Amino acid sequence: MLLRFIPVSLLLAAIAAVSGPASAASDEASPAGVARLYSAPWIAGDEVRDGAGEFSVFLQAAQLQRAHRAAGLVVIGDRNGMLRSGGERALRLVVYTGVAVVKLAPGGAVAPGPEVFLTAGTLAPERAESVLRECLARHGSPPAAAEPERPTAAEVAAIRAHLKPFATALLQAASVTVAAHQESSR
Repeated sequence: MLLRFIPVSLLLAAIAAVSGPASAASDEASPAGVARLYSAPWIAGDEVRDGAGEFSVFLQAAQLQRAHRAAGLVVIGDRNGMLRSGGERALRLVVYTGVAVVKLAPGGAVAPGPEVFLTAGTLAPERAESVLRECLARHGSPPAAAEPERPTAAEVAAIRAHLKPFATALLQAASVTVAAHQESSR
């Protein structure tokens, strides 16, 4: 519950400050960092886990942004690709801080959401992570909004435009996977 009252920019800055030594400014920073996030276990009315998904997203995003020039998250949600316990709200905010987000829905389909999220179809999390890392290394991070809590229409359009080659690469990887599966079934 506490996380809902802290401004996101302040929360991200605080997490980045305590997550380790800064390396993004150094020449040693790797070009692209990608992490996998899984949906936090959720039970209706469980106040202990309330905000766990949100905190996990913010922490992982801050650590990646601190250690890499470009950052991305591969999110393995529920059967609709959703993160529980505040995770969806956090994803909507970190995507506007320059973190690319790919969503997967094991055994289902990713529910429609903001067009700034990427989907990986039937790709395995490992393959989605690999494709995202390659795209981040080639194209860099999406642009960040001046105010992640209130992105302008122009900022959203710039993010969408930047992510088009990412979406194409994920779609191509998924179609290669489907074609290989169909070929092996024959």
